[in-house]
Amino acid sequence: MHELVFIVNPVAANGKVGKIWPRVREYLESQKVPFDFALTEYPTHAITLAWDALQKGASTIVAFGGDGTLNEVLNGVFREGPTADVAIGAIPGGTGSDFTRSLDVPRDPVEAVRCILRGRTRLVDVGEIRCVKEGKPTSRYFINVAGLGFDAEVAERSNRMPKFMGGTIPYLFNLVVSLFSYRNKNFRIRLDDRVLEQKAYLLTVAIGKYFGGGMFIAPDAGLDDGLFDVIVVGDMSKPEFIANVPRVYKGTHIDHPKVDAYKARRVEIHCDGQAFIEAEGEIAGMAPAEFTLIPQAVKVLC
Repeated sequence: MHELVFIVNPVAANGKVGKIWPRVREYLESQKVPFDFALTEYPTHAITLAWDALQKGASTIVAFGGDGTLNEVLNGVFREGPTADVAIGAIPGGTGSDFTRSLDVPRDPVEAVRCILRGRTRLVDVGEIRCVKEGKPTSRYFINVAGLGFDAEVAERSNRMPKFMGGTIPYLFNLVVSLFSYRNKNFRIRLDDRVLEQKAYLLTVAIGKYFGGGMFIAPDAGLDDGLFDVIVVGDMSKPEFIANVPRVYKGTHIDHPKVDAYKARRVEIHCDGQAFIEAEGEIAGMAPAEFTLIPQAVKVLC
């Protein structure tokens, strides 16, 4: 196996990635770059593919898909814990790919590959979530944003939809359904040594600045500052929440009186009732949860 491996999710962005991949592959071949690639065939497959590539000597693994594909690659590489033996990269694959926005990676896939081939890397922070899934303790790493509350509810509903329907239609459908059915939750939040108890619409634990396809959720977040940015959207009504969604794209939601932003290295969250946890759009488990930041834990191509 070559040292450079691409893990491609052909169904990402409603199949757009599968259609673009031949053009990306052709460019790589034109540059006489030795590389291998693998196509994912089912959810979580990228975890196995990344681990296999690492075991066979890959030193650079690039995810081509959405943030969920990158998350799986990260968890495959970190299967036995954090390692600095491999660099990971991401090619934007659709309307999401929010982690690459914080790195200023070009949105055009071929331009992104051109940048990746320069081989420049930087160390970025990684978060580890310890929570409960199907009644058992579990853990999951993330590199961009994790969340509880409304956005996690939408993600959970969307992940239960048949994959042949693609990603956009189920997401929009479940966004509308969740708006009608969702109820704000009572959370107990420990931020290092500080404890908060409040009702909230949603919580995000962020390393990167963006989520949800370009929402500027954590304007002050730094990929390598050694701290989570914890954004708490408080007890808003549904009309109030909807009215303020446009502000999230500008980052001005931070100034709203019902939105609070904190910095912490360790976060514990408990909830009165059921609360799903999403990480890069994938369901990691359910609360209670503990989030631990691992400073500058992985090399990322930028």
